[in-house]
Amino acid sequence: MIIDTQMNSISIQNNKKPLLAGGFFLFLTLKHVPIIMNVMEDLTNLKKELDEKIHNLFKDNQAYLDYVLQTMQNFLYRYMETFTDKDLKIQNVDEKTLMAVSYESNMGDAFKILDIEIKEGIKHLAKSIPRQQHPKVQYSLKTIMDDFKGDNGRIILESKVNWNFPDFTDSKGLYKKKQVVFEYHDPNVFRKLLALKYEEVCELFI
Repeated sequence: MIIDTQMNSISIQNNKKPLLAGGFFLFLTLKHVPIIMNVMEDLTNLKKELDEKIHNLFKDNQAYLDYVLQTMQNFLYRYMETFTDKDLKIQNVDEKTLMAVSYESNMGDAFKILDIEIKEGIKHLAKSIPRQQHPKVQYSLKTIMDDFKGDNGRIILESKVNWNFPDFTDSKGLYKKKQVVFEYHDPNVFRKLLALKYEEVCELFI
């Protein structure tokens, strides 16, 4: 019997008819069934051990918060850093809200955003504000812990592009935002999907 752990396949050579399973050929007889069952049981036990480790890792709110901060910081680096604004810092707006802000002064770079509404707004900004006044576009990313209770929670992610220079108030037609609501009831789900939710909300900056 040959067990290839790298290819996730089991090849039991005994001159029997091949059986296609999951894209791999298994050459098996009845006497080898217990061996395969033992392998499957080992994989199941390994998954249980990993699940337990993840549950132990996320055993309190602080662990969840640390993971949120780490993930959010990664996305600030990927999507919100500009030529002038580097090493962005996450700020506590209130007891439930985390936020980071950056500014893009290069209208050419700001104009690369694909969203039509944002592109038209930036185009109008560049035409209406003299270059000597150094017009800017504001980017922001917000994380709201709407219901943050360990293994069960609800987080609201919000991205925003604001071209209402210079005060950047949220006036109609001068900004656009996107919200993604993330509800979870298990640390595995939280760990696997949080980054995907940040990816989704940061599409506004692309």
